[in-house]
Amino acid sequence: MTTSTELALIEQLLDIPVDFRRQPDPLPASLRPDRRVPLLLLLVAKSHGSGASWKGLQLLGWAVRDTKNAQLIIALRSNIDIPDRPVVRFEPALDRAIDLAIGLSLLEQKSPRVFRLTNAGKALVQLLETSNTFSTERETLGRLRGKVTQREVDRLLEWRE
Repeated sequence: MTTSTELALIEQLLDIPVDFRRQPDPLPASLRPDRRVPLLLLLVAKSHGSGASWKGLQLLGWAVRDTKNAQLIIALRSNIDIPDRPVVRFEPALDRAIDLAIGLSLLEQKSPRVFRLTNAGKALVQLLETSNTFSTERETLGRLRGKVTQREVDRLLEWRE
């Protein structure tokens, strides 16, 4: 049984003002949807025919995360064999960005694992390419000459001779 002194002490301890402050998001900026969707559109635009397979998007997403990754892809596209071949990391954040971009009508799904820019998506890509945003990622993608084809994606991911 609780005494009245103990109750008074508990009330005194609990009688403090509550301060609601905005706390930092636990999600790193590079994984936030408001950043991932525009980057995803740039990746689709880099793909052949403004359509990209899921594997191709994962490969390009991996390439823009680190310039070393992009250098490996450039070397492999130039038929330079690399003894310690890279392991492409597939990231779930890209899948969420794909779903969001489809929901925002920026991407359309051509088949179960192939995505294409809509007219709204193409317009947004043009705005991104003329702005100062994603300059590092656009520079990295620019080092990959031309468009990335599905044949290259398969070759780079599967490592079969």
